[in-house]
Order: sequence, then structure tokens, then C-alpha cells
Amino acid sequence: MPKRSSIEIKEKILLCLKEKSYTYAQLERKIDTGYRSIKENCEELQYFGQVNIETIGKHPANGRVSYQVSITLQGLDTLRKRKITI
Repeated sequence: MPKRSSIEIKEKILLCLKEKSYTYAQLERKIDTGYRSIKENCEELQYFGQVNIETIGKHPANGRVSYQVSITLQGLDTLRKRKITI
């Protein structure tokens, strides 16, 4: 399987977030890409106003801080303009 471009990953992130908000770990499993890649792409999307990232506390199993990612109105508008579908 060839390596996916960051644009493809960002589009998949926005499509998933259109349904509901997810944590980095949930996006990692849903999109089938690495945690670091999800985190970096979400941070870039946040920089451009496409998503919001919130700290939601420590994960009960591993004690690490969890982050909840949700799409913004600007992100929804981007999906609409580009006519991105699954």
C-alpha cells in the first residue's frame, strides 16, 4: 500500500469529524494511520481554523492526557466547497 499524502489524511480527518468529535486515538483507529500523524495533521488543521482541539483529562488506562478533536464551521465549509465525500 503506498504512503498517503497529508492532504488525504486531513480530508479523512475532516470527513470523520463531520459525523461527531473524536479523540486522537479514535481517529487513529478509524483512519488507520499512526498517532503521531493524526496529532500533527490535527494541529495543522487547528492552526488554519478547520478543527478545535480540547484537552479532556487523563486517560484511565494509561494516565496520559487525552485530546478531543471537533470540526469548526470553517472546516465544514471547506468540505462543502471541495465536495469531499467518502
